Amino acid sequence: MAEGTTGFDQLPRRPVVATLAVFVAVVAGSAVFAHLFRETTLDALRWIADESSAVEAARSLHPVVLFVLVTATVAVAAAIGLFVDARFRDHVGVEAVAASARGEPRSISLRASLARALATGILSVGAASVGRESAIIETGGAAGAVSGRRTGGRGDALATAGIAAAFAAAYHAPVAAVLYVEEHLGVRRSRRAVAFAVAGAAGGHAITRWLFEVEPIFPSIEGSAWSMLAWAPLVVVPALLTARVFRQVRIRLSGRAIADRFRVRRWIVVLGLSAVAGLAVAVFPLAAGNGMEALRSAAAAPTLEVALALVVGKLVGTAATLASGAPGGVVTPTMSIAAGAGLVTVLAARELGVPIDHAWDLMVVCLAVGISVGIRSPLVAAVLVPEMLGAYALVPAIVVVVAVATLLDRGLDRVLSARGAQLPAVVYDEDG
Repeated sequence: MAEGTTGFDQLPRRPVVATLAVFVAVVAGSAVFAHLFRETTLDALRWIADESSAVEAARSLHPVVLFVLVTATVAVAAAIGLFVDARFRDHVGVEAVAASARGEPRSISLRASLARALATGILSVGAASVGRESAIIETGGAAGAVSGRRTGGRGDALATAGIAAAFAAAYHAPVAAVLYVEEHLGVRRSRRAVAFAVAGAAGGHAITRWLFEVEPIFPSIEGSAWSMLAWAPLVVVPALLTARVFRQVRIRLSGRAIADRFRVRRWIVVLGLSAVAGLAVAVFPLAAGNGMEALRSAAAAPTLEVALALVVGKLVGTAATLASGAPGGVVTPTMSIAAGAGLVTVLAARELGVPIDHAWDLMVVCLAVGISVGIRSPLVAAVLVPEMLGAYALVPAIVVVVAVATLLDRGLDRVLSARGAQLPAVVYDEDG
């Protein structure tokens, strides 16, 4: 690779028309896969529990049955995840696309991505507390990379298109999809990569809207953006601290580290963590799934039960699931945990007589704080939440919230570092 260039800029040997055809196939395939992955897991849930969502399925099952189901699926998914990690360690995740673009001798593997997607699908069917979007996004990137390599190119630019299309389809968020690709892959250094990312996000979103009935993922706020901003200081810090705790737990906690420290076999640790994940969902059924269903439930009925399920059940359940080695996403769980912390704060304030009328509005603030702090993706946070609500008018208000949360988060890092604290490296693992 010539000095000063990236893999995104390496032109393929195929004709431009062929590149366009491959691009359309990758974008359409990624968008359709995103929809079918979700619908397939929901159909499987209906077969198991006669319910169309993880939360409703968890609520309908006896706690013992639910515990066994979640524990078993986490253990199976962990076995698959550990096998893939051992065999394809340097060829999984969105980071593999960035590595290939940098010229490193590794690239994302479609076989590994599909195996991880299978594991995440098993988790989703088993109502485990983990996000499913990582499987969708990674598979889109792998499909683009492999299609590009097999048609005479490097595949890096096509991988960005697949990732952007999958993200846009999964979250109904085309603008956030482009920002996600930038924050993870640094595509701004290549005009070609930017073009592929923008076109991929637009195409994935358009195909999803054209082929399938899509609505905003979350209900819009009940009050005004100004009133939301006025009350935001009440919940920013609790959401920020909770998101930081979850980020550090998921980065530091791993089955391998536990096995090494206590000198026990890895499979024993995997079973133990699987049981913890199962117990978290059995005790807090609202912690089942990726968190979106519980958040919609909180928007309609902001109760303490929902708040504790999001803060305690989802934090413990998701952390244990990921630590076991099972591959799953963290964006939606992080949003849910931060929003749960905000809801706990709102409910406590109401008990003290604070006249807060719209709890959901402040939970929306916490969704953005969670992404900005828990995932370290402030650009995505500023746009993703409004897009998930179908309300672009909220972008200015969310930008203010994200800016404040980011400054506080980085400031806290500096304070802790000055006192000698060892902060874990930030990893993009929506990834996980």
